[in-house]
Amino acid sequence: MDAELVVGIAPAKLYVADLGKRAVVRISGRANCLSSVPFKRVINGLVERGRQAFTLDLSDCQLMDSTFLGVLVGLNRTLGQAGSTGGFSLYQPTEPVRVLLDNLGILELFGTTDSLGQAGTAESVEQVVVLDKTDLTRTSLDAHQTLIDANPGNEARFKEVTRFLEEDLKQQEAADSSD
Repeated sequence: MDAELVVGIAPAKLYVADLGKRAVVRISGRANCLSSVPFKRVINGLVERGRQAFTLDLSDCQLMDSTFLGVLVGLNRTLGQAGSTGGFSLYQPTEPVRVLLDNLGILELFGTTDSLGQAGTAESVEQVVVLDKTDLTRTSLDAHQTLIDANPGNEARFKEVTRFLEEDLKQQEAADSSD
């Protein structure tokens, strides 16, 4: 079943330009929980090919939800630990995205750039989103916990969300183990 029909929201489109030592990823549309798993897979695949530095073209990103943001912060943290040149630089974040990053106290975790370099040949990433509720719940829980770790002020915002996701995940795992 198409995840978009189940959840009622369309994932963002991802476009990648692999430039050798770094890659540019353009996020077009709404970067939501359904976009977070494919985004993580794309970035991890590029890391496996030796890429550590990424530019995120956010000029056409209408909005990011908290799950996507948490995945982004977690990946940025991992890349930063891998080397001093690793991580994400943001290119032209739209106003709603910039305000959200600022309000959650995570904007300063990212560098910015005024150029995409030679990224004119970005290819669309085929996104086959298979809705695995347990994986999506676990990703969302991890993402929200990452946002709280990144800025303790976010605990009040996401306390109930994380509690709900923890309970939901326990129920899903209990149901899976009884099958």
